[in-house]
Amino acid sequence: MRSKLQARAAYHPGILIDRIPVSGIPGLLFTIAIWWMVLGAIPAARTFLFITGGAGVIGAALLYYWHNQTDW
Repeated sequence: MRSKLQARAAYHPGILIDRIPVSGIPGLLFTIAIWWMVLGAIPAARTFLFITGGAGVIGAALLYYWHNQTDW
């Protein structure tokens, strides 16, 4: 049998992740955080994450230098 409090309580579906807006800078930060948590939690993916992340930072620095410091 339901109590009076249960009878008055409204149904709440909980937090719906598909309702979180993912656009702009907050969306980018949200996406990076989720990516980091998922890949960081899988032991086999940690090595891949660090190698590709490091290569990406080095590649981005080289591209920045190439586009802004040379006349090629």
